[in-house]
Amino acid sequence: MPSGWRSIALSEETSAVDAFESNLLHGGSRLIADLSEFFRDYKVDDTTFAIYAKGNTRNRGLFLSRFFAWTVLPNYPVSLFCVDEGKNLLSTERLRMRIDTVTKVADRDELKWAWLVVLSNRTLSPQIVSFVSRYDRKELGLAVASTASKQIVLSNNQVGRSIGKQLKLRKALGSTRRWVS
Repeated sequence: MPSGWRSIALSEETSAVDAFESNLLHGGSRLIADLSEFFRDYKVDDTTFAIYAKGNTRNRGLFLSRFFAWTVLPNYPVSLFCVDEGKNLLSTERLRMRIDTVTKVADRDELKWAWLVVLSNRTLSPQIVSFVSRYDRKELGLAVASTASKQIVLSNNQVGRSIGKQLKLRKALGSTRRWVS
């Protein structure tokens, strides 16, 4: 097979994490935060984050928008954490451990707020759906998504709802590309 054919075949197979990261790199968070540093397989204690991105709420842009940002908008440090649970069972206890780890990093790095996105290859249990939809701590936006059923559940706070509006998670899950585990 010619090398051109091989690159097309590889580009059609992408993981949910890769699709989500690609959306972020192409400006998925631009209206809320300027995520400028991306890390893959970032380990904190017993948790390995598939994506860890750091940035600030003051974004960069053209001259006028940059002037507006520097004179009006606050410049808070923020982060995004993404965990790929794969086929592992996602329990509320496991999710609480992930939340505690993100909270620990947020306190350590003095983050104003953070996003936590958890991807699973399994259907989401009713307990997880209930837990996430009732989660309302204002410093952490929480999203849990199933790559199997394409279901996305967001936390009931401003930061959580922004995951649905700004981070293009649905676009990453709704991709016509074939998922690779």
